[in-house]
Amino acid sequence: MLKVLMVLLLQVSICFAGTGPGDLPKDSIYQVKSKWIDQFGKKVELSSLAGKPVVVSMIYLSCTFSCPMTVAHMKELEKMLPDHLKDEMQFVLVSFDGKNDTPAAMKKFAAKQSLTFPKWRFLTSKNDQDVRELASLIDFKYKKIGNGDFEHSFGLVALDAQGRVLGSTIGATMAEKDLIPLFGKK
Repeated sequence: MLKVLMVLLLQVSICFAGTGPGDLPKDSIYQVKSKWIDQFGKKVELSSLAGKPVVVSMIYLSCTFSCPMTVAHMKELEKMLPDHLKDEMQFVLVSFDGKNDTPAAMKKFAAKQSLTFPKWRFLTSKNDQDVRELASLIDFKYKKIGNGDFEHSFGLVALDAQGRVLGSTIGATMAEKDLIPLFGKK
């Protein structure tokens, strides 16, 4: 009887073991090994987001029009989520202006926008190649146009708990509310 119990416990522990980078599906954006800095100055990898569904967008904090609008859309989506998703969803804003968007600037922006940690996270990198790689994976486009401004895409990307793209409002006719049903899919 003890052997049977031990085997069952082993099987259960294997089933519920944490997802490590090697356990991620091949189509997960969390497979990339880029290094990021979060709003607390901590170095993280994208795989640190694994385990919960994510809504992600790319912004730069000195933007005065479309980036604040992106945040407003994310906040609206947060309000629309059914209760069972509200507690598990992560909202991630990735800056493509790593030179200026420091952890201190990210925390100040979060306070101004009433975004609470840890549900909301900010990431940035001074390595433009890492930022471009992520932008490519989520079909986001941006380019520097001078005076600290950027031309860029606009929209949100839904990721499942393992970092697979479920859908996007970037360049699509989807609205934020159209992303919600995607989180019910496996």
